Amino acid sequence: MQITKTAHFTNERRIEAEGQRDGERNIPEMGSYSPAPFEQALIANGERKAQRIYEKASFRIARLQPVYESFHKRLEDIEGRYQKICKMFQERKDELGRDVAIPFPTKFHWWLILFLGVGEFPLNTVVFRLFGESEYLTYIMASTLAVTIPLLGLFIGLHLRQSIPRLAGNILIGLLTPAAVAAALFSVSILRSAYIATQASMPSPVTGNEGEMQYVLFSLNILVFFAALVSSFFAHDPDEKLNVLHSSLIFLDRNRRSVQKKLYRTGTRINGEIRKAKSRVEQIRGLTQERVSLYRQANLRFRKLLPPPTFRRDPEFPKMDWWSEVSINGFDKAVQ
Repeated sequence: MQITKTAHFTNERRIEAEGQRDGERNIPEMGSYSPAPFEQALIANGERKAQRIYEKASFRIARLQPVYESFHKRLEDIEGRYQKICKMFQERKDELGRDVAIPFPTKFHWWLILFLGVGEFPLNTVVFRLFGESEYLTYIMASTLAVTIPLLGLFIGLHLRQSIPRLAGNILIGLLTPAAVAAALFSVSILRSAYIATQASMPSPVTGNEGEMQYVLFSLNILVFFAALVSSFFAHDPDEKLNVLHSSLIFLDRNRRSVQKKLYRTGTRINGEIRKAKSRVEQIRGLTQERVSLYRQANLRFRKLLPPPTFRRDPEFPKMDWWSEVSINGFDKAVQ
């Protein structure tokens, strides 16, 4: 019922009828500086709608503002640590007279270690099943080696990179890696020969000399170990301090970009809520102003006296305390 009354109250016919009635009565008076009661009612009706929009937007912004401030504070903390480590990193480079020497990208290095661990698991599962243990014990033992062998290669490769002279490390890697690859290729050829011989006779699992199978499994594990060792060797800098600083910079830069993205999204939502609320309030006030103008035009047509001074002024709306938009300059680059 209230909705019908409100719609009728803001209906153009009703507004024109009220303007005609007040005009015939010379309301407001010729020297009045105050709006007519019906005009005040039109403004009040529009401001009630504007106030509801403002309150809803305030509630949403009040929930987003602490999140934005939390991300902003976290970003300032990360930025401070990043600048400090960046200065130390530059000083260490100046001391050594060179930049970071990392031929193999760190990101690909970690993916390779993970891939080697996944590939090592089924290989060891086949071996431990020969012991006749239960299935879950087989998986535990196989997963232990699948994690241990690549990690041992990682740490030993890092140790060799930073504990022995650079030339000696390169020579050692250059000699042992081809040997490990050659042994693995030879073991694969043994498996291929055994498979061909088996297929030529009758379909059955690949079998062979026990010593040959031991050699095959050992060489394949050695290949996995050396793959992890070599990737770790070339994915770190020979200088331990420079390597640690470089890793810290990568870690902080990744965290900084992550926080910047969250900060940008939250700030965009806050600014979007502010702009949307302002736009809707302006629309409502513009509609209210049109209704007031319609009322005044009808009033003027039927007035016998001169129009009051209040008709020469635009309707006055209460001032709203709008929020300030948050700054997101520069954060959009982290999203790209």
